[in-house]
Amino acid sequence: MAQPAEPKPNYWEQVRAIVRRKGRSLTKYRFFEEVWEALAAGRGLVLLEAPTGCGKTEAVSVPFMAQLAEGEPEWASLIYVLPTRSLADAMRDRLSEALAWLGARVATVTLDYGELDSAKPYLEGDLAITTYDTLLYTFYGFRAFHYHLLLPVGKVALSLVVMDEVQLLQDAFWFSASLLPAHINCLLDMGAQLVVMTATMPPPLREEIERRCRRKQVELVSTDERPSRGTIKAPEIRKGSLPSDDKDLAEELEDKKLPLLVVVNKVEKAARVYQAMLKLRRSGFLPEETRVLLLHSRLRKGFRSTVEEELRQLDKEGFENLVLVATQVVEAGLDFNFATLLTEVSPVDSLVQRIGRLARREGSRGEAIVFLDEEACEGVYPEEVVKATLETIEGQEETLAEAALSVKAASELLEGVYKREVVDKLVKRAGVRELISKVTSFITGFKRSLPFMRPGGQIRRSLLRLGLEVKCWLAPDEGTYEALMAGGEEEVSVPDFRSNLVSLSVAQRPGERVRVPSALVHKKNGKSLLARLNITIGKRDEGKSHVCLKAEKVEARPDEVVRGAETAVFLLNPDFYERIRDIELGVVRPW
Repeated sequence: MAQPAEPKPNYWEQVRAIVRRKGRSLTKYRFFEEVWEALAAGRGLVLLEAPTGCGKTEAVSVPFMAQLAEGEPEWASLIYVLPTRSLADAMRDRLSEALAWLGARVATVTLDYGELDSAKPYLEGDLAITTYDTLLYTFYGFRAFHYHLLLPVGKVALSLVVMDEVQLLQDAFWFSASLLPAHINCLLDMGAQLVVMTATMPPPLREEIERRCRRKQVELVSTDERPSRGTIKAPEIRKGSLPSDDKDLAEELEDKKLPLLVVVNKVEKAARVYQAMLKLRRSGFLPEETRVLLLHSRLRKGFRSTVEEELRQLDKEGFENLVLVATQVVEAGLDFNFATLLTEVSPVDSLVQRIGRLARREGSRGEAIVFLDEEACEGVYPEEVVKATLETIEGQEETLAEAALSVKAASELLEGVYKREVVDKLVKRAGVRELISKVTSFITGFKRSLPFMRPGGQIRRSLLRLGLEVKCWLAPDEGTYEALMAGGEEEVSVPDFRSNLVSLSVAQRPGERVRVPSALVHKKNGKSLLARLNITIGKRDEGKSHVCLKAEKVEARPDEVVRGAETAVFLLNPDFYERIRDIELGVVRPW
């Protein structure tokens, strides 16, 4: 293949400035220039597939940041979209640092995922870091506090929109993956320029994106260049379950090196393994200075952010005596150089991402043990996808290790699992085909219906996902909790309010009622109550914002969350937020 022509302007010096500040050497991947040329040529959509650790973020963000630093950006803004809030938090820090290193003196980097302060314009800033849900609910005029439509549509239409870690949008019903291609096509219709990227894109998703956008200028950049990183051994495949007892874990880890990553599929098991690891440290099996950390989605936001920041600092220091126990939240955005991985089996794309956490630095080595426990996937992943994964990876240990380094190897595995008949079966079994059709019809007709009010109801609730992400707030102490339950009004600072937010995911199929998590239910005077928080934001004399909270209590029905739960914040029952002395385990059992 002939080398692509040198792009004008040349962005390599800007990339070099960023990677050097990270303490790494520059590798000139060919796909960087292919992306730059596609953007410069005005391609509406660039589909980028490259292995983990190749610097995809720098490839897609440097053109805008370099132009911004020079004062002549081609786009109104860069909108960087990620599946989760924690990934968005980390990306804001990453891009802010890179922008400073490139010498941009007058630039704003904002984080917007529908957070508390509703006064600011939506998706503001030169670089706006957001989530898929926030981008789409903003774009279609569905934000909770005010009705804005033309402002965000105009902003998106003039921007470079980067959709990252797209593989994490999968769900047990293939619902989000069914709708995403239509959303992408709608954004292109309105004039946005898009980059959609991942290391592990399921073939049916790629094919549907290409079909939906076939009349647009689409360019596929799929590279088999190998990332500059260490060596990953072929994983050891084990039957049975990943141990959660300290003695059994000690046997597995007898000759293994730190730092260690343990990934399980459910929060409850993560909490058990974490406690077993603490016991191993107390017993002397692990070095006394070993940091043992827990990370999952049901920790309060402030504590989770502290753990993530500690991981970033330990990585900068090259700290090796680390044990991290986590759920799927580490499959993307975690750049720690792990030497050993213990993981439960998961869908093949998820498994490749987990193995990709190993040996992230040149000269390092990584090894993994994969436990083939189907029961560990129950209620988390679709049975059809798990069975197809087990069949596909049998005898393919070498390919699994290679898939973390090679798009070609990853594609071979994904093609064995995500066949069209498997995807169709997921949609049919969930009974979501009619709802997908309704939402798709709204998306495809959006451009024609711009002058009219947006529909609410089921389409609003199901714009990208099924079910709800219920926001909860954990009172910082017993006095605050009791005062709110007694009908009093409490005042906290905005940072303290945000720090104590907890998210609970609640699944819901069409026609089904939402099952209320027990963690939202409060017992008072023999009654079961839900406490929805009325929130107002004010400012003190010194100008600092504060939040006034008052609980609106209603009867808790076991199969129904109160109206407006999509945007509500509920008071969390503190009995469900587990701690061991000063160690937080989070909401381990929501029901």
